[in-house]
Amino acid sequence: MIDPLPIHGWKGRCLLTLFAALMITLPFMASVPSQAQETTPGVAQAPVTTITINTSADLNPGSNTQTCTYSSGALFVPAPDGCTLRRAIREAAARPPADRPIAIVFNLANDDPNADLEVAGTWTLQVNAALPPLRTASIVNRTGQVTIDGATQPGGRTGAPKIIIDTGDFSLEVESEENTIRNLAFKGGGVIFLKEDGNMVEDIWMGLSDDGQSIAFRTPANPSRMAGGGVFISSNGNTVRNNVISGAFAKAVDIGFNSNNIIRDNLIGTRADGTVPNIAPPAQCLRSLSLDPQNWYGGWGIAINGSNNEVSGNRIAGLHILQTANSTPPLALEIFGTGHTISENIIGVDSAGSKVGVCGQGIKVSGSNTQIIDNTITRSRIGFEDSEPAAILASDTSPTFGQITVQRNLVEAGPGEIYAFGAGIPAILRQFNPAEITAIDGLEVRGGNGAGSPCPGCRIDFYLDNNDEIAETLSYLGNTTADSNGNFTFTLAAELAPGTGIRTSSTTQSAGIIGNYLAGTTTEFSPLYEQINSVYLPLLRR
Repeated sequence: MIDPLPIHGWKGRCLLTLFAALMITLPFMASVPSQAQETTPGVAQAPVTTITINTSADLNPGSNTQTCTYSSGALFVPAPDGCTLRRAIREAAARPPADRPIAIVFNLANDDPNADLEVAGTWTLQVNAALPPLRTASIVNRTGQVTIDGATQPGGRTGAPKIIIDTGDFSLEVESEENTIRNLAFKGGGVIFLKEDGNMVEDIWMGLSDDGQSIAFRTPANPSRMAGGGVFISSNGNTVRNNVISGAFAKAVDIGFNSNNIIRDNLIGTRADGTVPNIAPPAQCLRSLSLDPQNWYGGWGIAINGSNNEVSGNRIAGLHILQTANSTPPLALEIFGTGHTISENIIGVDSAGSKVGVCGQGIKVSGSNTQIIDNTITRSRIGFEDSEPAAILASDTSPTFGQITVQRNLVEAGPGEIYAFGAGIPAILRQFNPAEITAIDGLEVRGGNGAGSPCPGCRIDFYLDNNDEIAETLSYLGNTTADSNGNFTFTLAAELAPGTGIRTSSTTQSAGIIGNYLAGTTTEFSPLYEQINSVYLPLLRR
């Protein structure tokens, strides 16, 4: 369940104060529904106004006054030859608050000239010039409440978007609040810009062919012009969920210095069904500006900044772009800012279970007070800093860095390490050793502080790994809390199999355990402890 949209800033607080005063002085109004009340994203309110797009053509794109049905003096006039996407957006932007919520729906004819262009049961809308922004008529009231829903088109295919927007490399700019864009496919470049709060983007495709099986390049004759970006967010409280965004030469989802956005359950870098084609090993992650038709160009991953954003349940696989040998390979998750939750994302495994990997860093994190928990990272590669080949890399030179919690993440076949600190992280944290295992008797694991690293009351997490040369966390075994001296006892669910061992990490539960770092700071991971006559000795596997 999604929480109701928050009201942000001093404007929101003033509105709430005014609303409360009205309820006290005019109690009889309490039973009257208000269109300004907070709404839950994705829960549709009955529209006051419906605008029906009935042609796929982009008629007279140079006009700044033509709408579908709305008139306002000489400023806006209904067009005589049909309701286009452009005119529908302009009309929705022009209408006053009393006309909202607004539904933009589709009713394209079966014999429309752009029906079934590539795939039966689809209609393609070509954009020939920059689209008008989806805004409101007044900067004082930015409540848009516009829903654009491709599923409203009668007939057509099921299980995939019927309405395909060939953007011509132009973008859709959302400059109002509480809008929903759903059940559409975008190809040909461009970005969806969310510039105001409380918007929803769900169940869309970006960067895919009409059948969802290949990348749709912006300019086929120039393959380095990939699918552009995806969803760029410069506002708060937005939700981006259940989308497929692939082939993005820029970030698939990019959050600026903003807060409380939710990026959930998206497919990034894959085909529409979440799979990635089989690629011959010599061609995988090949750095070249020459298009290889046998390769898969899944694009770039997700980047966030700001505070208190959530990235959860996303599947990110097959990331690859056309690039030079010296370019940074595309990161799956790049985290800046503070207070984020990064959880239950699957990186490098497609929906069919194929371990296809990604071509760059699994997770790179900076900032503070961020939870990286319950993620799966398979076959990530060396990313931002070649000297630190880790599936999860903390890299920051700011004195505010800290409280990065890394727990219960599964890492397989990575570039070398599980979690590492870049050179900019102070030595007191880089050199702090996680809990050390000293013995095991049957199912009982015992140990204490890492060498020279007292960690009283710390949480100790235990992970299973094999004894190959790559540090991994193949499964999570559980956790315990060290006593005031840093000592601990942990009970395994089953004895270790031959050729396996245990790795540990430690997370502080109070401030000042590791220098001046606050509670919630996780160390790097330990060497592998293998059973040798009931005594565990650290064996570092690189």
